[in-house]
Amino acid sequence: MGPLKPTDICNLSCFINCKDKFYDKLDRVKSRLESKIVLPLAFEKYTIQYAPVGNYPENPLIIICGKTTSGSSHDLFIDALQNGKSLYEACFFSIYSNIMRNNLFKYLKKIGLFDYLKKRIAYWKTNDYRKKWDGIFGNANDSLSSRIQVTQAFNCAILNRKSSARSSEPSRKIFDLIQDNIGCLFKHFKISGSLKLIIFLDTPSDDYRFHQINYWNTYHRSKHPKVKVISITHPSAQNNDIFNNLDDLSKINNPNKRRRAIKLFENAKNVIKSLS
Repeated sequence: MGPLKPTDICNLSCFINCKDKFYDKLDRVKSRLESKIVLPLAFEKYTIQYAPVGNYPENPLIIICGKTTSGSSHDLFIDALQNGKSLYEACFFSIYSNIMRNNLFKYLKKIGLFDYLKKRIAYWKTNDYRKKWDGIFGNANDSLSSRIQVTQAFNCAILNRKSSARSSEPSRKIFDLIQDNIGCLFKHFKISGSLKLIIFLDTPSDDYRFHQINYWNTYHRSKHPKVKVISITHPSAQNNDIFNNLDDLSKINNPNKRRRAIKLFENAKNVIKSLS
């Protein structure tokens, strides 16, 4: 595919009165003169940094959605730009960094998502799901042909000014402030009549944290009643005890964590089976 312009990925609404400044910053990052593009927004102890990671297929069947871009994904995005990748390549190359991508693959395979896609999408007619999964993050043609969109509820990076807590999860209040100020939550979703399922990476609960499925159900589900929505365990390293025991989740030591993990896992399998 041809190179995408920044406005093909994001309308840059947060730079509405200073887009020239954004393009200058982008050029300086590509030239290794700077290492970040700070948005003209700041909330409490957080800065917002440009990193619209993810891929942007036109008609995905599946959307997989985390919360926001981590510090490590932001850094991968910047490194990719500085090492000659196009903007779009940097976006899909850097999402779900480190162990997350591996854990997510294991989980999606276990709940039957790839078997479902194999029956419907030419890209997935293979015995090597892992190669196809890696392709989503490796080249533009595969990323578009997969019919899976990988994204975040808020695509840029919300980073704590305190370096030791740089990627600490912001509270729900911060996400609410972002939505109230620039309206960007779920804005990158590529929703069409083809969409069957949204998979949120999160364990929902009633607390101060931002839970994508709760927000989606409150503000968006009525507009897309035919799209099924589930949450699955977040594939971060802190949940390795879950992802290392997908064959037998009863081996998880913490009883509350075990109960929640089993509930999400069984629901995910059942919803995949129910997809048309």
